Amino acid sequence: MHKLSRLIGIAACAAAFVAAGCSSNSGVTPSTGSPMTAQQQAAASGGWIHENGVTYHVPHYMVTVKMARAGVRPNNIQLSYGGGPVLVTPKAYVIFWGFKTYGDKHNVRPLLKSYLENMGGSGHNNIYTQYYDIVSGNKNFITNPTDQADKASIWEDDTNPVPNQPSDAQVAAEALVGVAHFGYDPNGSYVVNTPHGHSIAGFGSSFCAYHSATTYKGQIVSYTNEPYMPDAGVNCGANFIAHPKDERASDEGVTIVEGHEYGESVTDPNPFSGWNSGQGEIGDLCAWTNVQNDPFGTFSYTSQPMYSNASSGGSCVHSYP
Repeated sequence: MHKLSRLIGIAACAAAFVAAGCSSNSGVTPSTGSPMTAQQQAAASGGWIHENGVTYHVPHYMVTVKMARAGVRPNNIQLSYGGGPVLVTPKAYVIFWGFKTYGDKHNVRPLLKSYLENMGGSGHNNIYTQYYDIVSGNKNFITNPTDQADKASIWEDDTNPVPNQPSDAQVAAEALVGVAHFGYDPNGSYVVNTPHGHSIAGFGSSFCAYHSATTYKGQIVSYTNEPYMPDAGVNCGANFIAHPKDERASDEGVTIVEGHEYGESVTDPNPFSGWNSGQGEIGDLCAWTNVQNDPFGTFSYTSQPMYSNASSGGSCVHSYP
């Protein structure tokens, strides 16, 4: 109850920004005169933007292979806790937006479905259990349930047309369509998958995916924008290493990128109020380094390591403890 109250408070502040700002110490100020640009809104509101009827947080991006900072090999960095929520009992709610209408020539849907249904309980997802939030003075550690995705949490939405190049606001709106379909879960990570040929601007050249937050009836919603990864080719993980039996070379980026974004959604659902560092979040510190094929039960998927505060003073690991 305390955690839900805090989520409501954060969302109320975001919603209040739309009208007149939250409080004197929130960094949110009323807008006057001409309408503000998205960048101006974000600067004035602690990262929140209101656009086309949707309020969402400035996205946090996963860079492409080419743009990854090759010189960053983190050691002895510590992720710091910002005082906000984490997803204590994480659950993935997956929206395949327009896949039946626009096609899935690389079979991304069955791969991602299999990956998400098998990630729960894995050594890889156990990395997140060292992180926590603090509510009323109590530490609440993230757990690693075996059922973090199932048939009931995966949905094909072919009722809403997908723009050729969706905007951030349209992706956030689709996440809210998913919330309306599945129901609201304060521990939910809502994953919006856009289909082949219908990705957001900058995909494949500047970034591979992002996670962010929006609001639903006064409550925070953590969501991910997962474009159609094979469309970006090697820039977003295709042919990155020798692929496992459960994947193909062309779609290795699907599991690498979703693993990255899911981990950040779980540990920092409302960026950057959860776990973060001066060089990025839990996935950023290890992006495109030491990628390998990790076991998820009887399956194997291509995965990047994630950052562990507890491992030899801090390092990129594929499992924990």
